[in-house]
Amino acid sequence: MANPFNLPMVGRSLRNLVSRPATRRYPSETRPHFAGTRGTIEFDLDTCVFCGLCVRRCPTLALTCSREDRFFAIEQLRCIACGVCVDACNKDSLHMSVDAPRVHLHTGAAPGAPRPGHQEWHQQQPAGSPPGPGDAAGGPAVAAI
Repeated sequence: MANPFNLPMVGRSLRNLVSRPATRRYPSETRPHFAGTRGTIEFDLDTCVFCGLCVRRCPTLALTCSREDRFFAIEQLRCIACGVCVDACNKDSLHMSVDAPRVHLHTGAAPGAPRPGHQEWHQQQPAGSPPGPGDAAGGPAVAAI
């Protein structure tokens, strides 16, 4: 019978027992941003005129905009953070932010639950105006998911 302390795996196993983990404990411990990181897109509803220039210039079709419904949406998981939409926006409603929270993937979402990485904004209807097509209940139509 071979000596159990003479096997090559015993030394490695003992070192692994007393060393730190080799990986981060994501999502509770996130990696710091690298220098030159582009970040994620942030949207400012107050300055947007819903012209759709950013949507037409987006190479991955990650943006959705509707002037009639006053609606804007970003699919963060489809976005490649190239910044073309930020350059195309003439009202500076879009900008890249390194400080924005990262999108976490949730698997096994129930039907009807919000999609992971999907953010949308609806501009609120002025008081006394009839509800729009996306606002069937007539209540406030502002949402950030």
